[in-house]
Amino acid sequence: MSQPAGSKDPRAIAAARLRRLIPMAVGLVIVLVVALIAFGPRSGRGVDAVVKTSEASAPTETSAQAAPSNVDTASTPSSPTPAPAPPEAKPASDQGPTGEAHSLNGLHVKQVAIDGAAITPLGSLEDPSAAKMQVQLTRQGAGIVEIPFTDIWTTAAARRQAANWYAAKASAQTEGITPPLEDDRYVLARESQVPIGDQLVTIPLLSARSLTVNGTELNLVPASCWQAAGPGAFIAEIRNDQNEAVARVHRKYSLNDWDILLEQHVENLSGTNLSIRWSQYGPPNLEADRSRYMDRRRFRYGWLLGPKLDPDRLAGVVADGSQLLELTDVASESASSVLWPNEDAVAEGFELSWFASTNRYFALAIHPTESPTGHLDLSLQSVVGEITRLSAKIDDEVVILTGLAWPARNAPDLVLAPGEAKSLSMGIYAGPTTERILGEEEPYVALHMDGLILYQMSSFCAICTFQWLAHLLLAVLAFFDHWVVFDWGVAIILLVVCVRALLHPITRRSQMGMQKFGKQMQRLKPEIDKLQKKHGGDRKKMQEEQMRLFREHGINPLQMLGCLPMFLQMPIWIALYAALYFSFDLRQQPAFWGVFQEFGGWPFLADLASPDHFFWEASEPFHFFLWNITGINLLPLLMGLIFFFQQKYMTPATSMSPEQETQQKIMRIMMVVLFPIMLYSAPSGLTLYILTSSSIGILESRHIRKQVDAMDFDMPTRQAQPARAASKAAKDPQSRAYAKMMERRNKKKNRGPEKRFKKRK
Repeated sequence: MSQPAGSKDPRAIAAARLRRLIPMAVGLVIVLVVALIAFGPRSGRGVDAVVKTSEASAPTETSAQAAPSNVDTASTPSSPTPAPAPPEAKPASDQGPTGEAHSLNGLHVKQVAIDGAAITPLGSLEDPSAAKMQVQLTRQGAGIVEIPFTDIWTTAAARRQAANWYAAKASAQTEGITPPLEDDRYVLARESQVPIGDQLVTIPLLSARSLTVNGTELNLVPASCWQAAGPGAFIAEIRNDQNEAVARVHRKYSLNDWDILLEQHVENLSGTNLSIRWSQYGPPNLEADRSRYMDRRRFRYGWLLGPKLDPDRLAGVVADGSQLLELTDVASESASSVLWPNEDAVAEGFELSWFASTNRYFALAIHPTESPTGHLDLSLQSVVGEITRLSAKIDDEVVILTGLAWPARNAPDLVLAPGEAKSLSMGIYAGPTTERILGEEEPYVALHMDGLILYQMSSFCAICTFQWLAHLLLAVLAFFDHWVVFDWGVAIILLVVCVRALLHPITRRSQMGMQKFGKQMQRLKPEIDKLQKKHGGDRKKMQEEQMRLFREHGINPLQMLGCLPMFLQMPIWIALYAALYFSFDLRQQPAFWGVFQEFGGWPFLADLASPDHFFWEASEPFHFFLWNITGINLLPLLMGLIFFFQQKYMTPATSMSPEQETQQKIMRIMMVVLFPIMLYSAPSGLTLYILTSSSIGILESRHIRKQVDAMDFDMPTRQAQPARAASKAAKDPQSRAYAKMMERRNKKKNRGPEKRFKKRK
């Protein structure tokens, strides 16, 4: 995971900024000299307004299209119909910046004729080496229709078919080989349809929503507002009642591997100062995973501590998962319409660095871009001042639209001088949440966007899901897969062997203690039965006599260690569960070198991140009771049989009371029935791990049982000793603890009944 030297050192970044001050000052002088000759769009902060905390009311005039920016559902406009073009008054003039000031009356968006010609998409779906995705564009809001990937597919079968097709194309031998269906291609995000008023309105991805000029909000959603200006480029023009150009909006998309660069700026052509506000749509909620075993769609943030807490940016971008919003939380009616800045950001002065919408494996995230000089500002504060949301439900599917506004509603308008251009450019990451990209490539490393990789099933389980453990387990699995066995399924089995070997000393001691205790209890069963007949009605007396009996025969119940071995394995199971569920590297990876798929494409263990599909795989998942069924699975059933065999034949026989027998029966039912039911739709990699671990555990128990059977437990009955002497004779920690407990009990018994005193009046 190499990276450029100093790319993560905040002090080096600060020094680089200082070294640029002199050329920036020289450049400023040059700009002032040529300011009356030529003006052009430029990036940077421009004339960004300072965000204040004083209250400022947002513009009350609304556009004809819906927007989550500065909105709540009550104030959303209901009609998407574009306003008719104003009458032509006179030929347009663009001499505002260098000539007379133009009137700001009757501001409107210039309407252009729609010829019906399709917009050329960016990228290609034919060659994975040429482009990772295709970005299909639309004039409506100058936005994106959808983002399909070139070589990422919805099913493992489609992935195998695509691999065969691309290999055949490379060798020019495609006879008899067909590519996968286009419906099998994975689409990261699509334009959304949301109900506004009495109709459904289509909202393209990241489309422009409105530009407010001197208090007049101008709708930029209709396709007639935008003129195509080259590959991925669009222009919208704001005019006055004299048909003079007042402002111009430029938007241009370009592809760079997994990143989409959105270059956009607003240019002042009026010859006078303009007060502007910008609003556009942000990342919506992504589609749920095909299996829908657990819907873990989220909204995530990366943020800076702010100039007061960290003026030198030494802390860098924070992305620890604490600012996490589950889809259900955002869709709740009680949720705030403003996602950012939230209460913590307002109280602590946090600055937004990036904002993302994620699902199980993928992310659509906006982030800062590098300047022409190569400088990367870690803050997105000069582009996005506020993030809002609009929630809707269509056919039982939740749709969340986000809106990006600049400046925030409680901040003053940006004053744009004549000829000035305000840059609103941003990068858009559209790809998988994998360490190979987010943890190794720039600018994602500097922005700490690897924080998008979170192995956590839910916020409730955050305390029991150790991120370091999940990363460690995946590192071990990757080592076995990449360097030892070259197969993820066998790597999981090797991981089981390593974990069982590490826990073997504790497991051996626990099971030997359990077997020993069971045999000793069998020999004491006649005497315990006598005690039950004699003191069956006095539970306290029965416990005291039973403990005396244990002490006389040297039996220590603490030697079994209880459920300690299973307790130690639970964090591993939970961390592995989350790692296998969210790791993109295991997505659609077959087990055992894909040998089962050689039998006519048998789907058994074709995807370790999905159920095993031994008998059948559904073309479309369907809901059944608590599960979203994608096929008939074998491993959970085998797991239930293994648990049954383990409970029935490997558990030592002991003398138990009726209550204890009932509890043991309930535990058996839970292990044999409920556990496989709960994990029926779990990733087959996890069920393979548990099945292998339980099988090895049975063999381990048989070996330990043979060792215990060879031991002699026919110990002579010892006379009861004083508790003090017993505590001195005890050498092992469990015996000492047991002796101390008996000593305290005897002292309490010898003191007699507790004295009670009457309260004085």
